[in-house]
Amino acid sequence: MQSLPVEIAYTILRFVGSDSLRKQDACCLLVSKWWYNLAETILLEDLVLNTNQLVHLPEKTFDKLKILARWLTVDMKDTLDSHGHEELDGCFSRLLPHCSRLIGLNLLAHSHFNPEEPLAPHTNYLETWSPTRLLDTLQCSRISELVIDTCGSEVKGGVHICPRLALNISSLRSIRLRMRSICPQVFDLQHDSKIESILINLSLMEPGRLHAGFSRHCTESNSAYQLCEDMVAAATKVAKSQSSMKMLRILCHRHPYLEMVSRDCINGTEMILSIDDGWDWSDNGYPNSDDGENSGQDLFSTDS
Repeated sequence: MQSLPVEIAYTILRFVGSDSLRKQDACCLLVSKWWYNLAETILLEDLVLNTNQLVHLPEKTFDKLKILARWLTVDMKDTLDSHGHEELDGCFSRLLPHCSRLIGLNLLAHSHFNPEEPLAPHTNYLETWSPTRLLDTLQCSRISELVIDTCGSEVKGGVHICPRLALNISSLRSIRLRMRSICPQVFDLQHDSKIESILINLSLMEPGRLHAGFSRHCTESNSAYQLCEDMVAAATKVAKSQSSMKMLRILCHRHPYLEMVSRDCINGTEMILSIDDGWDWSDNGYPNSDDGENSGQDLFSTDS
């Protein structure tokens, strides 16, 4: 094994993939110390951490991330108190602006639902955290792709972040959003925007639930369908003013069915998405349409 050229070893490791390297039961990191040192480089290129892991990351690993990280996924499933969230914001501030290769940030959160206790209150993992400091930090970073999926969780005090998101979107290449609260102000983009792809999912589905909820308007008491129409109207208008825009789609399901509809705001078409493989972001499922050429997988794929 050690007689292989390093370039060949890296090629093999990239085929193995960071997901497989992460799985402890696969023992993919334990071939040898030489192999581990090479694999760690691939692992840190696309890293998945929960909030506690990020806050308590060893300083040595933290420094390596600044050099190696290309995609960072932060799972907010572990609850932090207000002091912990201050530390989390501090980690973002120390890390994101200084990562020389970081192109993508994936922020995931959800409210906890126990199918065995359907009437029990949900745990909201973001109720003590405000994303405003993170959004300010993003403007100092090199990130070009952003995913924010807070599903059924609500950020601290219902903070209205759409105007701040609009400032960030103008400097990004791609953004995917699913939030408990959202409004058309997210499309208040600058005319010299670099954005090429915007995908917004207005449907909220939690593991174990038999029905899906909808995102709500940040400041108005509009119905879910009115919000969808307002978002499509605003998206259609902004698509015409942004020469760089290649894809702008709004996703929403049709109550009481879980049939997902993708509204293309550039050409004005609609597409029904299959739910056979799951369309919910929180369980890593992506929608697939019956049309292979315009499949839902392509809509959500990092590489598309």
